[in-house]
Amino acid sequence: MALMSIGPHVFKVIGLNGKSVDFSTEAAFAEFPRWGAADGAQFHGMRRDTMVITGVLFPDAIGGEADYQAIRGSQRSGRVLPALRMQGFAADVLGSFVVERVSDLSEYNGQKIAFEVELRAA
Repeated sequence: MALMSIGPHVFKVIGLNGKSVDFSTEAAFAEFPRWGAADGAQFHGMRRDTMVITGVLFPDAIGGEADYQAIRGSQRSGRVLPALRMQGFAADVLGSFVVERVSDLSEYNGQKIAFEVELRAA
C-alpha cells in the first residue's frame, strides 16, 4: 500500500519507506522601529512551504534504493513534482514541490541506509 508520492516516486511500506514527514509553514514579517514604543511588525506574506521526509532503506533485504536514487535524478533535473499523501483509499494533494536536498547515511556496509529528502514548494 502506498503511503505518499512525490511525482513518480512512491513511498511504500516495503521498499522506499518514509518513516516521518515534517511539514512546516513560515510567515514573513518585517520589523520596524517605533518612537517611544516596542518595535512593530508588518506582514509580508508567506515563505515557501517545506517538507522533510526521513526514512530507512534495507536495500539488500527489501530494496528501494533504485527508487531513492531516482529522487536524486528528479533533483538534478529541477522538475516540479506534485506531492500526495494517502488517506485510506483517497489522497490529499499537498501541492507542487521541488527536491532541494537529498542526504543519506549508510550503515553496516550499505545494508541499512537512513535518508532525508527536503522538498520546497514551487
